[in-house]
Amino acid sequence: MAEPGGHWSPRFRGVLIALMLLVGIAVTMVSTLSFAELEQSWTPGSVARAVLGAVLALISGVYVNIMLAVIVRLWRRPESTDLPLGDAVGKIGSTLRRPLRRLGIVLTVAAIVVAGLVLRPPDVGPEPGGLVIMTAFNESANDPRTILFEQWNRANPENKLEVVPVSGEPDQQNARMVNDAKPGGANRADVYLLDVVWTAQFAEFQYIRELDRSAASGDFVPRVLDTCTHGEKLWALPFNTDVGMLFYRTDLAKAPETWDDYLGSAAAIAAGAAGVEAANAAALDDEEILTVVALEAMWAAGGEAFSRNGQVARNADESAVELGPADLEGIERLAKASRDPAIVLNGARATTDDAAVGAFAAGRSLYMRNWPVAYDKLVDRVEFAVAAPPTASVLGGQNLAISASTDKPRAAQALIEFLTSPSSQLILSELGGFAPTRQSAYDNGKRPDLQEIRTALNDARRRPVTPHYVEFSRMFREGIAYALTDQDSRLPPDLWKRLAEILNRPVVVPTG
Repeated sequence: MAEPGGHWSPRFRGVLIALMLLVGIAVTMVSTLSFAELEQSWTPGSVARAVLGAVLALISGVYVNIMLAVIVRLWRRPESTDLPLGDAVGKIGSTLRRPLRRLGIVLTVAAIVVAGLVLRPPDVGPEPGGLVIMTAFNESANDPRTILFEQWNRANPENKLEVVPVSGEPDQQNARMVNDAKPGGANRADVYLLDVVWTAQFAEFQYIRELDRSAASGDFVPRVLDTCTHGEKLWALPFNTDVGMLFYRTDLAKAPETWDDYLGSAAAIAAGAAGVEAANAAALDDEEILTVVALEAMWAAGGEAFSRNGQVARNADESAVELGPADLEGIERLAKASRDPAIVLNGARATTDDAAVGAFAAGRSLYMRNWPVAYDKLVDRVEFAVAAPPTASVLGGQNLAISASTDKPRAAQALIEFLTSPSSQLILSELGGFAPTRQSAYDNGKRPDLQEIRTALNDARRRPVTPHYVEFSRMFREGIAYALTDQDSRLPPDLWKRLAEILNRPVVVPTG
């Protein structure tokens, strides 16, 4: 071990230095891994581990710096010494008091902490804690959406779901969700169940989080998935879609082949021959349904001012929405039908979707334009069948989006992926009559109207895509309502300029 003259042999010094290096590496690795394994949530256990990691990092910093000093001394001065323990500790203390040595310890500890945090694997599991979903419907035990929520709660007890319904008409529901989502709002919801026309608004105003494109993998119906994108980014996943369908009395009529067959003069003739009050149980009240029916009437006449993908035609300087002759013809035809009691039932201007179902079920009309969920409300009440409209219908539905203010984004994403999964979509369709958003639900579903819904979806068109849609639709339907009550079916002369002003309005993102 020692050579003549009291010197340690090179072999012994090499072994000793190697052991010191191995111990240093081991201590450094342990302290680095202690930071790599720290949890992001602050619990008593994670705080204790953080304290332990800090102590280990300090020990590592001291050891590494002393070790380096000892190795240098051992290599330069190989003579063996018998230094008493007290003197050795004192020598270590004097070494640590040197400013450069202290700086070395600080830098070593900092390097260990940074390396540990860099090596820490990303959290992939859902954050613990309850989730809140804000919806536009009230819970019902038989509603398949409620069934899916209960399935989630049973499978995810650490992320129990609370459903917060917002009441009122669509415009009121939108306002209540915006009040929750905006900076300085309640920010209570983790997930919003949005009408498809609100997606652009919530994305533009940064009320919701962008999703990774991988979340949309699978067999979503492409046209339906398009409603979840804005500015080439994915903002939501489609929970259920919707499209206008034609319900007709199989004992008195056949499936309409043209718009005129169910909402025109031909429909009035058929209703008279069948001995019913009117041809159509139309819903034309001053809510979103009036925008929907007006757009469908314009498309049925060949209008193109409102395109398939939600773009709105404007004049050269974009100061006014520009309608063609076919668009105006469609509005005029709808206005005339609304005033003809042989075509639509009396009171159509105050009729909602649900009221139309009741009138059709009572046998008062031959036809009804309504959404797929109306099917189950008519079973065993009247002889009927469902057909895809002969012309384009409005694409509706609801999208699931994650709040920008949630502190549980991974748990929220797990929830929306569960609710939009193939099995969930099949449950929504088979048990509740909702139009599903995945191709597999159409391939495997057994409902008699499912393939007609699929046909209608392929021809469906989006409503205007704008972050100001709520205001745009309100003004548009006010103009349509004016035309429906005017004897000459005239529209307000400044309507198209006011609509263009809304479309051209810049988006100002609110700050807290």
